[in-house]
Amino acid sequence: GFIVKGRSGNYTTAEDVLICTAWKKISQDASVGSDQTVNTYWQRIKEYFDERNTSGHFRSSDSLRQCWST
Repeated sequence: GFIVKGRSGNYTTAEDVLICTAWKKISQDASVGSDQTVNTYWQRIKEYFDERNTSGHFRSSDSLRQCWST
């Protein structure tokens, strides 16, 4: 399960790689294309991330988005 207790701290290298993988997978999904809002886009990235994240840390879609932008 996830550890939900305030700020989760810095992203691990594995989480950084997973965000990149999720972004690439979702952005190249031709079945959806550009017919989605920014919030839907990042929610799909979060779902992909959550299914594969083994760090034990909860990451919100806003947190993923902020991490991606830095």
